[in-house]
Amino acid sequence: MSTDGIRRALGPLLRTVANTAVEKAVAPPLQSAAKAVTNFAVSSFERGRAPLVALNPPPPPPVVMAPPVIVQAQPTVVTPPVSTPQVDGKLEAGDWLSVTEKDGANQRQKPTTKSGINTTFTEGTLLKIVPPPDNGAVSQEGFVYVESRSGQQGWVHESLVGEVSEEFVNQVQADELAKKRAENHQTEAADAYQGIYVNQFDAEKQVGDQYGRNANCGPASTLMALRNEGLTLPPIPDVTSSGTAGDEVQAARYWGSSNTGSDGVTTNDAGETVYALGEENSLYTGFKNVRNAVTAAGGTCEDVAPDSASIKKAIESGMSVVVSGNFVEPSAEDPEGAPVLKGDTWEQGGGAEEHLVAVVGMTPEGNFIVCDPASVCRTPIEVTAGELDAFMRGNAGAIGIAGPATE
Repeated sequence: MSTDGIRRALGPLLRTVANTAVEKAVAPPLQSAAKAVTNFAVSSFERGRAPLVALNPPPPPPVVMAPPVIVQAQPTVVTPPVSTPQVDGKLEAGDWLSVTEKDGANQRQKPTTKSGINTTFTEGTLLKIVPPPDNGAVSQEGFVYVESRSGQQGWVHESLVGEVSEEFVNQVQADELAKKRAENHQTEAADAYQGIYVNQFDAEKQVGDQYGRNANCGPASTLMALRNEGLTLPPIPDVTSSGTAGDEVQAARYWGSSNTGSDGVTTNDAGETVYALGEENSLYTGFKNVRNAVTAAGGTCEDVAPDSASIKKAIESGMSVVVSGNFVEPSAEDPEGAPVLKGDTWEQGGGAEEHLVAVVGMTPEGNFIVCDPASVCRTPIEVTAGELDAFMRGNAGAIGIAGPATE
């Protein structure tokens, strides 16, 4: 037999042996590739163009997988807000300064240390650079012309102040406002009742009394309670109302009064009915007057025990409550001496002592919304049950006001 014939005769045998060896020595996932290699080698042997293939071919090299790339998360860098935002370092009209000297900064009449001192600003006082009266340069001889937030103008030495941004000033003012609101018992819950609020002194000026002095806490509190209950007083006969809160307070006094000597109106020399203002408005009113005014407005009244728990129940039932109290009481050290301000209620306004206010709502936390017609902040306020009870101490009284009776 020729050499070519021998190769062709051995080919099938070699192929069988090689494939069997592959199946025994090579993992199943790689057998197809290994068999392809051995078959190609045997075919080449059969054609006489390649050397014999080893009967136990080594498995193909394992596939080396690249290790996974682990990307470590970078921590988020939070840049804290800058307490004093950037400033440009140039002193120009409109820029803001803060006193940096711990001993304060003197404000002088002229840009020299020999000039008279207007005032001394404490450390941290905010000052705004403004043009001087002669419209000259704002910075002269090491001094800069400034105006305080209360309107005082003059020269301060540049070494005693530092420039701050308007953003910083706005934040300071916002913090001051928040602190002042807290001191005044002003809250967002109380702000919601601003629409019914009446200041008794402002109301007096609206009807012609330039001094605004009166004892109208009763009529004003009654009016606010009526407003809260959706009730309206009829106009005073023969008096043309201008539609101000002052006219409504006068109507509350008129309809609450039992005699012409305290109804807030009088007759002038021309025979016209006009407001009595200072004279009759300086007379106190009480719960009998409140009842009369409520009846005139078509509402109903109900006695309420003068304590915060009973007032709470009245408010929860839908009523507004007019409450009497006092801001002063005898001194513990000198009971026979002059009375002193209470220290556990809200701030006294307008010198009020025996006083009437309207309680018109409550917060979810159990605080009371009070409309004090003499309040220094001229807004409704939020007070605690303890503060309300403290107010009533020594002059306690309460009357609930509701809309018309229904069957």
